[in-house]
Amino acid sequence: MGDSTAPRVDRPSARPDRAATGSEAGPMGSVIKKRRKRMAKKKHRKLLRKTRHQRRNKK
Repeated sequence: MGDSTAPRVDRPSARPDRAATGSEAGPMGSVIKKRRKRMAKKKHRKLLRKTRHQRRNKK
């Protein structure tokens, strides 16, 4: 269990570093936009994976 908690500690520390480098609102906002877009894409892909067999059966 110690190994699984170590990456969780590292990930949050990486995010403030990005925010610190982009001290201006513009660059930080673009990072958030990109992250949102990526997460939406992942969500869509997850949804497609769930319904893949249903789509195959229709054809």
